[in-house]
Amino acid sequence: MAQALSKSLAARLRSLLRAADLPNGAAGTSEEWRAARDRWLDVLDPRQPHELGESDIRGLIDFLSEAGPNRSSRRTAAEWSSAIDALVPELLFVGR
Repeated sequence: MAQALSKSLAARLRSLLRAADLPNGAAGTSEEWRAARDRWLDVLDPRQPHELGESDIRGLIDFLSEAGPNRSSRRTAAEWSSAIDALVPELLFVGR
């Protein structure tokens, strides 16, 4: 069953996506990765509320887990992982 994310969760996810970058050594090109990130940002756009199904939520978790922090975010890899880990339970709860 698809669920709408709360405004605050969607805002935190958008912020995290804007602070994300393709990690070194990852598969694919930077352009492909940015296009995928932009699709997620579109899905989470508050002007166009979308409901996310369980597979969407798992896909978003996977995307964020495989990403890394961009230089301008000033986050370390460990801080990035902690931020993702903090959101995963909340995202999984939405999917149920």
